[in-house]
Amino acid sequence: MNKYKNRYGDEYWFENIEPNKYRFVMTGTSMKYCRYGGHELQEGLDYNDLGMFDPSGGPYVAIGTVLPIGKVKRIQSLKEGIVLTVE
Repeated sequence: MNKYKNRYGDEYWFENIEPNKYRFVMTGTSMKYCRYGGHELQEGLDYNDLGMFDPSGGPYVAIGTVLPIGKVKRIQSLKEGIVLTVE
């Protein structure tokens, strides 16, 4: 499992939870100040179907972002954390 650092030095990684699904894990306090966004022209915010998330210090992740784990197809903010579905 590869670990990365954001611009504040917080480590993050992608934990495989099932085929093509990863939980975003981050140390430090960057997730405390995370921004969330919906899809373009979407009214309101559906945490089960996000368009993007951006922890303080990065990384900015949106639908279509290409990460080391694959291209992001779906972003969910669930009780177990941020879950990414990739292709």
